[in-house]
Amino acid sequence: MQSGQIRLNKVTKEWVIYAPSRRKRPQDFQQQSRQKQASGILPRDCPFCPGNEHKAESIVLEMPSRHHKGWQTRVVLNKFPALTPNEHRERSKNGIYLMMPGYGQHEVIIESPDHYQDLATMSIEDVETVIETYHKRYVTLMQAHKNMMAIIFRNHGMKAGASLSHPHSQMIVTGMVPQNIRVREQEAQRYYDQWQRCVYCDILEF
Repeated sequence: MQSGQIRLNKVTKEWVIYAPSRRKRPQDFQQQSRQKQASGILPRDCPFCPGNEHKAESIVLEMPSRHHKGWQTRVVLNKFPALTPNEHRERSKNGIYLMMPGYGQHEVIIESPDHYQDLATMSIEDVETVIETYHKRYVTLMQAHKNMMAIIFRNHGMKAGASLSHPHSQMIVTGMVPQNIRVREQEAQRYYDQWQRCVYCDILEF
């Protein structure tokens, strides 16, 4: 299996992504010293640092900094995507499994040009720019009819799966909605049918 695919788990009824390209990530399955793990990739070698644009994938969005000339956040295509937009969503049988090609999009949101910065130490204005970047990409990607859900997530540290220490998060857009998200939508609908109110609005107000 060279290209990715999404397969329906026969036991849990959950869709599972199989992405062979993810095994090509630079730090996976390498024996590294503790010292090297602690230091990580230096700014001169980091594809997310300014001046190293040739090491990153295509840039799809830049948000300007409020404090200095240049960008504050930058969105690039993931070099090792779990899902790719050149696939379709048609479902078929593969043995006993229902499956479809690995359609979607996988992007990286670079949260700061500073290699040693982090969300916890950023100014409120810079964090606002990060959230605005999330929103812009969400709105743009969800305009496509084939895109049904966008997931934003952030791995922090090597144990969480982050292969680069430069502050970044990721967005994956899929052509299907996982079961755990559908359950939340169904419960929100039941709440509205019962009380004629939005459950999330009531939670926030309380």
